[in-house]
Amino acid sequence: MDDAGEALEARSPDWLQALDHTADAGMVVTAPELKTLFERAAWGMFTVITDPAKVRLETAVELAVDAPDRAALLVRWLSELNYRHITRHELFARFNILELSETRLVAEVQGEPIDPARHVIHTEIKAVTFHGLKIEQQGTDWRAQVIFDL
Repeated sequence: MDDAGEALEARSPDWLQALDHTADAGMVVTAPELKTLFERAAWGMFTVITDPAKVRLETAVELAVDAPDRAALLVRWLSELNYRHITRHELFARFNILELSETRLVAEVQGEPIDPARHVIHTEIKAVTFHGLKIEQQGTDWRAQVIFDL
């Protein structure tokens, strides 16, 4: 397991597990409902990047993303958050899905600009990939598998 995967494992709640993947990082997320799955996937992605417990909830931003299907919507959602992290130097630690359909997601996210004095960046994510991507319902729970290109 690489450093990003080990960092994720060390900080993981029981609904999040690192997925060992050569040269990349991955995660498996479970949740009782689809909205929660998308929220947890976002939080899980930021645990690969940094320690979300050190991110203050100073700003709130509403984001909307569209995609042709649910799997693409998950990739688009995480990619939008990662894009804001990379281009605006922001970190997020709270995710509230306000609207979710098969093709559209609207959410309020909370976080703050990166503060080098408090935030350790474990790794940067180049891309959220479709490789190995899965979203499935298992009984009454939902499960997603996502792999990040580092």
